[in-house]
Amino acid sequence: MVSIQVEDLSESRKKLTVLIEAAEITKEEKKLVGEFSKQARIPGFRPGKAPASMIMNKYGKDVAEELKRKVVATAYDKINKDDSIQVYTIVDFHEGEIEAGKDATIEFTVDLDPTIDLPDYKGIAVTVPKIEVTDQEVNETVYTLRSQRADFVEKESEASASDYVQLGYEGFLAGKPLSETITDQPVFSKQNSTWEEAGTERADFPGLAKELVGLKKGDEKEITLNFPDDFRVEGLQGKSVQYKVNITEVREKKLPEMDEEFLKSMSVESEKELKENVLNDLTNRKEQESNQIKREQIMNFLAEKSTFAIPQSAVDGESTRILQGMLQQQAQSQEALENPEITQLEMQDRAKEEAEKRVQINLILNKIAELEEIKPEDQDFQAMIYQEAMYTQQKPEQIAKDLRKDQGRLRSMHESILINKTLDFLTEQSTVSGNLETPEKEKK
Repeated sequence: MVSIQVEDLSESRKKLTVLIEAAEITKEEKKLVGEFSKQARIPGFRPGKAPASMIMNKYGKDVAEELKRKVVATAYDKINKDDSIQVYTIVDFHEGEIEAGKDATIEFTVDLDPTIDLPDYKGIAVTVPKIEVTDQEVNETVYTLRSQRADFVEKESEASASDYVQLGYEGFLAGKPLSETITDQPVFSKQNSTWEEAGTERADFPGLAKELVGLKKGDEKEITLNFPDDFRVEGLQGKSVQYKVNITEVREKKLPEMDEEFLKSMSVESEKELKENVLNDLTNRKEQESNQIKREQIMNFLAEKSTFAIPQSAVDGESTRILQGMLQQQAQSQEALENPEITQLEMQDRAKEEAEKRVQINLILNKIAELEEIKPEDQDFQAMIYQEAMYTQQKPEQIAKDLRKDQGRLRSMHESILINKTLDFLTEQSTVSGNLETPEKEKK
């Protein structure tokens, strides 16, 4: 006889104790001895005819290992056949002592599949910005395209806004060189040569860009920069730093004329065609942004209206992946961190919070996909492979070959396709209830 005892460890995590009576264990061992006997070569006995005692003397260790495997499999099969227990994943298990003539106790720690009560997910109300591209936006984009192809010509006169200025500087705090107090970030203390765009402020040097307007080659100037209280470098927070600046070169940005050469470089024949292309690109971009806003509102609605116990193992796994990404990004960052230990603790908290959100919405979307019979098709995988090929400059055939060898990556691709197709379905089913106000900075 086999029975199961359930102990609550948390809302989603349970300890399942499977009890298997001694008679079942003895019966399974006898069966295994018979199977070993058929394969054994014992002098003086035909296959399958050697006494059980001789089989156990020669193969006892192997029989014990196989018995343990069989009993654990029987225990898990019992769990799977119990309709009241839906296992999401096995977190841990202990098989205890398993031998003939004794009851066996196998303990499984499992996370259960959540019971998700879905809200009405068809016709979710969303509010999106009105898709409208102004002439000003088109003209600003054309200006940016020209700026990307600009020449920078050395000039002897004073720097104007948008000119590039080559300068050296040294900072002083309370009359002492800043290098004595800010030792790990020389960019703030002293630089012999660097370039800055006059008139275009940078958060790292508040007020510097405007001070460069009006200076020319050979000029020297002392300027004071006031760093905010929440500045990222602790030693500069709320401090006023005096900088001695010397200008070594000024270059003026010369935009290309809207002539045949420039238009040809943009693969168009006229300024009108260029602006039409820009208009189409901006419209497509705003449509994509609108679609993303819809998705976010739909996910927020589903997360708010669907409450259930999230499997802790899923959160732990996702949190680890997110944290690894954060640490890689940190390692590649140019910014020095004042207190890495505290920062890592903060990142762990952020990773866990983000993981809970991702796992919750993914479980909800998977449930909807199941109900709506949404499944990834071959063409979905092909499209994703071609996208990756374009991004990585690899051959699609090579990516497909690598995927066949990497089941984890293949599962991840399957999940990504499923989630996106489900969100597309929900977006198509949604109802636009109004328009968001366009931010003032976009109206200007």
